[in-house]
Amino acid sequence: MSAINGNTGNVSGTGIVGILNTWSATISRAMSDVTGFTNVGRNRLLGVYDMTGSAGGVLTRTAAFISTNFLAAQTAETGATITLTAYSAGTSQNTIQANVVVNDVAMNSTKTGDTGLTFSFALAASATGTNSPFTLVWTA
Repeated sequence: MSAINGNTGNVSGTGIVGILNTWSATISRAMSDVTGFTNVGRNRLLGVYDMTGSAGGVLTRTAAFISTNFLAAQTAETGATITLTAYSAGTSQNTIQANVVVNDVAMNSTKTGDTGLTFSFALAASATGTNSPFTLVWTA
């Protein structure tokens, strides 16, 4: 087993402009307790999927960054596709891809020259059925 080195990671997607160098994501699934009086242990049913997360990095000087590209993902019900890469080298790929909406953006600039960008996202899955609303590609 080999560990993943995050320095080949990436964040890409529709309208995302910036030098991003960090991301995090939490994948979860709703759960209902359906334990009855006659059960001797907990009985649970799984429900819908969810994914929330954030990404961050450094601001860029792209003129359309705030007004047209990046925040466009907030206006569509189905969101925009984002791909989170943990590792990429040759044929080895470790990625999560999903449609998300951006629910907040934070930016900063300091006198010493640092500029920061952080945005949060949440799953925007309009698909129906029993399939997962995101794609996981995890190859050795």
